Amino acid sequence: MPYLLGIDVGTTTCRCALFDLDGNEIAASYRESTTDFPRPLWAQIHPDHWWDLVRVVAREVVAQAPGPIAGLGLSGLMHAPVVLDADGRPVAPAQLWMDQRSAKQAAAITRELARGDGGRAIHTTVSASKLRWLSEEEPAAFARARHLMLPKDYVRYRLTGVVGTDRSDASGTGLWDRERGEWDWAAIEASRVPRALIPEARNAWESGGQVSEQAAAETGIPAGTPVAMGGADTLCTRIAAGPLAVGDACTYMGTATWIGVVGGHAADGSPIFRFGGATATTGAALRWVRDVFGASGDERAPSASYEALLEGVAEISPGADGLICLPHLMGERGPTPEPRARAAMIGLTLLHRRRHITRAVLEGTALQIRRLYDDRANGEVRCSVVGGGAARSDLWMQILADVTGVPVRTPRIVETSVLGAAMLGGVAAGLFSLDEAARRMVHPGRSFQPDETAHAVYNAIYRRYCELDAFLMPRYREEE
Repeated sequence: MPYLLGIDVGTTTCRCALFDLDGNEIAASYRESTTDFPRPLWAQIHPDHWWDLVRVVAREVVAQAPGPIAGLGLSGLMHAPVVLDADGRPVAPAQLWMDQRSAKQAAAITRELARGDGGRAIHTTVSASKLRWLSEEEPAAFARARHLMLPKDYVRYRLTGVVGTDRSDASGTGLWDRERGEWDWAAIEASRVPRALIPEARNAWESGGQVSEQAAAETGIPAGTPVAMGGADTLCTRIAAGPLAVGDACTYMGTATWIGVVGGHAADGSPIFRFGGATATTGAALRWVRDVFGASGDERAPSASYEALLEGVAEISPGADGLICLPHLMGERGPTPEPRARAAMIGLTLLHRRRHITRAVLEGTALQIRRLYDDRANGEVRCSVVGGGAARSDLWMQILADVTGVPVRTPRIVETSVLGAAMLGGVAAGLFSLDEAARRMVHPGRSFQPDETAHAVYNAIYRRYCELDAFLMPRYREEE
């Protein structure tokens, strides 16, 4: 029986998993990545760190493969541009999507595009502002640039030597015209990116080469294994989330949260997302609590440290005994982008312990997701279909259902990005179409219904949360 390998390069973890053609997980491994925070609101990772993690997790998974690996696919975090020199070496660390250092450049690009064609707003999340920052603040490094790609592309490049990107990652750069499905040359010029740097954008399921002999020696993946171009984590989650009806919110709760609300379906049955949005820190907020309070665990099983952190939290009643968390630990992306936003823990007393703070973070992230639902879909979400690491926690999923008043369901494989990556690998290897992969490999998981009593409590907390956020937001801007 052939098997499929998926690799997901995330913001806080690098994950590899092996699946059979029916979507059963055969083996999995992951490691947490180390983000460098050189200044407040700066966040960066050197691309070689991702490759080092891939080498470790891939070797552990491949060693458990009971049969041949027919294909490999890749998923990755978006908005973190990787710039290589002529020898294929990164010229600088990759600024993560949460990095806010390019606020000045984002504003400048927005002004210049507005003068040209009416334009659109560019925010610090996307690659455009980060690339202009690099060109202005580190011109010597940027002058050596020869290739532009995204994190999963760098891993593919190390695996196969193939440069380029896919259309899903290209669409999140701020350099892509989503309506026309092509590069936006006006935005590229405003971002100070040379045209020669712009990569070819292909479909995520197309061939991205084969594993080289050198990469095989480093990772244990057999040489010659077909590799898909790979896709953004958003694309991989959408294809691995299961069927989506009109009004469903495909919600990925990983380091951050992003949502896409289905407004209809195309002729081929694929969902059309009419509303979308993202927050800045979800799982990252919980990891911060874990790290601050020292709930440590084996590096081979970081999930154990989260289990220790969440122990007893369900015993704390909704509202965390008056504690409210505004989870803006790295600025905020939505509903309204505000790179200067900061987090706050409001209502602390001597009563509160780690369990209260943990619960307040779980609730605060859910309250921020409710703001996205209300702002982007007028509160008309009928169901939250949730993937990502947060979906492992029944408590967090129940809190999300109770806060939003919307039923929650999860797929059987909650790490949707790595499953979606494996599905892309199967398509690239010619084993099946993407539709057939979804029918065979994606299966339903658990469901959570809102508790009416808890929802009533959270309605009052939500009003207070919005009031506090509205009060504090102008104060962040005063710091400039």
